[in-house]
Amino acid sequence: MDRERTLWLVLCAGTAIGAGMLARRGASEAWRRTRHEEPPINADDRDANWRNLMAWAAVSGFCVAFARVIGRGVATGAWRQTLGRNPPTR
Repeated sequence: MDRERTLWLVLCAGTAIGAGMLARRGASEAWRRTRHEEPPINADDRDANWRNLMAWAAVSGFCVAFARVIGRGVATGAWRQTLGRNPPTR
């Protein structure tokens, strides 16, 4: 694997991981502020409500996926601005 491709993969992974972590934290905080409770994380918890579990899965999943797409777009833009060409393809 060439050096440029390796650099691109590291940049993409870093932005995806960072964006996903920030999105999850943001979704958790939004849940706490709107619902005045902690997000339901453990389905085995006796107090877990399936409606809340499904809502949390949908909200957090959407936020993380959306953030990862935005993160990749930011990485692509930075790559183009820095090197003046598109990032390597698969």
